[in-house]
Amino acid sequence: MKKFQEWLEKYLVPFSNKLGQNKVLQSISSGMVMTLPVTIGASIFSIFASFPIKPVADWFAKVGITPSMTAIVNGTMNILAVFIAFTIAYDYAQKSKANGVVSGLLSLASFFILMPQVIPGKTPINAFKINYLGSEGIIVAILLSILIGVFYVKLSRNKKLTIKLPDSVPSMVSSSIEPLIIGIIIFVGVFIVRAIFDFSPFGNVFDFVNKLITTPLLHVGGSPITLILIMVLSNLLFTFGIHPAAIQSVIIPIVISMMVGSTPAYQAGKTIPYLSNLVVFSFANNDAAGATLSLVLVALVFGKSKRYKEFFKVSALPNIFNINEPIIFGMPIVLNPIMFIPFILSSFVSSGVALLAVKIGFITNYNPSLGMGMPWTMPKLVADAMIMGWQGAVIWIINFALMCAIYLPFFKVADKQALEEESK
Repeated sequence: MKKFQEWLEKYLVPFSNKLGQNKVLQSISSGMVMTLPVTIGASIFSIFASFPIKPVADWFAKVGITPSMTAIVNGTMNILAVFIAFTIAYDYAQKSKANGVVSGLLSLASFFILMPQVIPGKTPINAFKINYLGSEGIIVAILLSILIGVFYVKLSRNKKLTIKLPDSVPSMVSSSIEPLIIGIIIFVGVFIVRAIFDFSPFGNVFDFVNKLITTPLLHVGGSPITLILIMVLSNLLFTFGIHPAAIQSVIIPIVISMMVGSTPAYQAGKTIPYLSNLVVFSFANNDAAGATLSLVLVALVFGKSKRYKEFFKVSALPNIFNINEPIIFGMPIVLNPIMFIPFILSSFVSSGVALLAVKIGFITNYNPSLGMGMPWTMPKLVADAMIMGWQGAVIWIINFALMCAIYLPFFKVADKQALEEESK
């Protein structure tokens, strides 16, 4: 373990430091970290809005507070792309010694301009779909905010494109007037992009980007190996800020159809026809994406830097209930070369162990009705025990221990860097 950690420090840390000096990557990382107050604050309400204990969830609904808790989640975590569209462009401009607020506002406005603004139906509604504001819009928000930030910074350095007012004009007014020409130029470019997609088969840039990611998976079968590869790809994309929903929305209908097809066999006490597939899918993420609950334990036990010790104390509770956006965007794991390997390996390891457990006859049963109805916030240890019996709990514990061992050397490298920064 010590030699492996030394190898990481020798080869991975210099690469990480070099990558971290890139202004674009720095801005993406910093912009996502800026959303941390929103994600951590909302994660508590997310747990109660989808409470894993049904009698309690029913009581919340009966009292009438569930809609209010859901509104907090919808107004924060479910529109995360909106915040990212501002914060990344803001941070890039700030790093470039330009007006961050103007850059962020231009990016945010462009994000809404490109978005479909009418929900079709018998009576079309003028509205934005929440899907595009959240998971299905994050990759567009990242790309757009960087493009707008870069263009704004370059254009703002051209004195011919800025309106200069006399010194007698209040600075608040002059700073608002200065970028008017730049704003018009940027909006013309955004208009052209939107018009192109309006006349294209895709309809809008959001659907184009999401289909670009998911189309190769549309004709994928439901074999266990395929499911493992898809979940590994899902985690890989998450390390670049692309939410797993873009991938999992394609395979979930396949998995649900397997659950429905397995229900009669389960009720009759016969062999589950899709047992390997369903068990692999259940353990593809041992808890939340990337098995980050193992990382939480490693950080709390072995962490020495104040940064990580305090951060993981706050992030632990949401992660128990499968909410790990605070860790993904707050540690961050996104664009963090040190954490790439364990995060991507997590699905391969945990689902591989699950597949082996089925092959050797350790797991022989799966309750598809519970699998379909289990609240997503139910702690995975409890959910796996309910769906697959005590064997499911044992496999979860084995995977948890394995992921702790895998995360440990990588976290120690990151923690050592943080400790050195704090000592300065």
